[in-house]
Amino acid sequence: MDVSISKLKGFSKLDLRAKREVVANGRPTPELSGLQQATGQKAARSFQTAWYSRKDWLCGCASTSRLHCFPCLLFSPCDKVWTKSGFCDLKNLSRSLARHESSTAHIQSQIALKTFGRSEVDLALEEQRRLHISTHNAKVKENREVLKDLINAACFLAKQGLDFRGNEKGSSPSGRSNFVELLHAFAGKDERLARHLETSTLSSSLSDAMHEDLTEAIGEVIRNDIKREISAAPFVAVEVVETSDVTNEAQISVVLRYVAKREAACDVREAFVGFDDVSGDQRAPAVAQYVLGALEKYECLEKLVAQTYDGAAVTSSELHGLQARIKEKVPGAMSTHCHAHTVNLMLLHSAKCMPECRAFFKTAEGLGTFFRASTERARLLDDVIKRRLPRAASLRWSSSSRLLQTISTYHSDLRAVFRTMSDNPDSWDNDTVMMAAGYDRWLSQASTCFFILAYEDIFSVADALFSLLQNKVLDSAFCWARICDTIGFVDRQRQDFDSFHERFGKKCAALEMTDGVQGPKSVMDERKRLFYNILDNVSLQLKARFDHFGELAFFGLVDCTKFDEMSQHFDDAKLQSLSTYARFFDLFRLKADLIGLYSSQTVRDECKSPGQLLSFLAQKDLTQTVPEATKLLQLVLTIPVTPTSVERSSCALNRMKAYSRDRSHRGRLSSPAIIFIEAERLLRLREDKEDFYNKVTEIFVQKRRDLSADAGGIKYELCYL
Repeated sequence: MDVSISKLKGFSKLDLRAKREVVANGRPTPELSGLQQATGQKAARSFQTAWYSRKDWLCGCASTSRLHCFPCLLFSPCDKVWTKSGFCDLKNLSRSLARHESSTAHIQSQIALKTFGRSEVDLALEEQRRLHISTHNAKVKENREVLKDLINAACFLAKQGLDFRGNEKGSSPSGRSNFVELLHAFAGKDERLARHLETSTLSSSLSDAMHEDLTEAIGEVIRNDIKREISAAPFVAVEVVETSDVTNEAQISVVLRYVAKREAACDVREAFVGFDDVSGDQRAPAVAQYVLGALEKYECLEKLVAQTYDGAAVTSSELHGLQARIKEKVPGAMSTHCHAHTVNLMLLHSAKCMPECRAFFKTAEGLGTFFRASTERARLLDDVIKRRLPRAASLRWSSSSRLLQTISTYHSDLRAVFRTMSDNPDSWDNDTVMMAAGYDRWLSQASTCFFILAYEDIFSVADALFSLLQNKVLDSAFCWARICDTIGFVDRQRQDFDSFHERFGKKCAALEMTDGVQGPKSVMDERKRLFYNILDNVSLQLKARFDHFGELAFFGLVDCTKFDEMSQHFDDAKLQSLSTYARFFDLFRLKADLIGLYSSQTVRDECKSPGQLLSFLAQKDLTQTVPEATKLLQLVLTIPVTPTSVERSSCALNRMKAYSRDRSHRGRLSSPAIIFIEAERLLRLREDKEDFYNKVTEIFVQKRRDLSADAGGIKYELCYL
């Protein structure tokens, strides 16, 4: 063992525990290759390690190539040669050894060393130390049990998206924060926690800093779990999505997508890694810096295979610059979209860029919310229409489609509901009466009918394309043909405004809207302009968002529904389309792996999707049998264009939106956010309760080790001796 001589020289200043450790470790006996003594031009004498066995007190210093006396270093540093400067005169070594070991100081030091820890004083000190350790560890055990309750309370509040402090000060009758109030609720069934709360300072101002460190520790455990999974994943994709907080400030949310291995299966994971406010700067350099920082933090920059910015706050003019900056760092990071998700985003963006369309859809969404906000309103709706209005989700355009179809079908009935509210003001609150009158006016306007009719045809083809891409994205040729058909349909619609306007007039007449076809020519010209703009924007978004579709032809290599066909004829063109990611693969071995899988009747019978196939290989311990095919499956599942991502991404994004929309940027902490959004991961981590508690506790202690105050009544007695 390499023991520093300088540490041995400070032996007298050490406490008893440290002294016992030094004595137990024994003397340092390194090889002293630098200890030589030359005679003339030839080295006549050099150090021999056998000397250590001849003298049980002899030790050496590797850094200075000097010999020392171990007992005298510890107990009697009076001999300057053997304890301070070190001995190096090999010519007189034998005489010096004999002289030193016969000295009184050396003999006393040897006696002190051999009897160390056995005197009455030493034994008393040892017993006192043993009692101290026992008492301390008992207190640590109790404190750690109490800390478990604090961890549970912090997990509950953060997972539910609740504020730790509560509303304004004094809002609680007890004057306590939500965090402390929850602990008191726990104490009703926990005597140990109840005793602690009676004697602690948990409700003091220190509790704010304490629970922030506690949530940070929980968040760090979640981040470490994400890092652990990513370190084992061969590929990573980054998804950057726009959300808005309660002040309507733009912010970006970063999600990392990868395939995680667990026991005998593989799962696609999408892990939230952070928010960032970009309301002040949505230019490419600022967004790229944040995205690259997140990738470097999770040490996955070299694994990046795809980047997507569906709904990101970056301006469209800056998008290509942003993608290019990421590609400067990682040339193989393909710019792509979740294709089923893309249909939703395509329509969303086409509406967002036109104020009239944006206002129309916001009002339509508000109409649905109006009835969900009150059971009395919903009951009247049920009585008149016999059904509820669909909820419009921002990333599910199909839900907006259903909402508008319902409004169109039950247009007259909805107006009857609102008129009932307006005609009976005494039966409703003021807000309901005023909003009912406003929605009735909105439904009576020809412009509302115009937008519903304009989007109905778009919805019909968009819904069909959405369904197709959810189920057939691996068949790139078929999907591309349907995408071209959809673009062609939109372009043809633009050439048929007269037919549209005729249908619009008939619809207005049926709904008794007199302003539908009458009015000055300028009104018709404005409608024509809006009609063209809507279709032009939809066509532009379709072309822009599917421009890289051909680069993903290799997805067809793992289309399980065509394995029988591909076993007869291997499509080399699809294999060559993998050129962007060729550095990750042995293409010759990959072709052999795929042909082997295509030819297996068992694989064809049991596996119907890339996810099922990868899980099959993992469960049957076949990943090393077809290693290149396994990597290809992981790549395909990582790139966020497959149906797997639609539900998971929407779920993750909905939780991000739910968390951010009720908070301002200033009041949003990263750890409560990651706990809320990664609630499913938190539940999985807590399955091994003791391991979870220990990890959180160690990080919590490390964060507050430099403080001397107590953490909410728990002294910093959380580390066992």
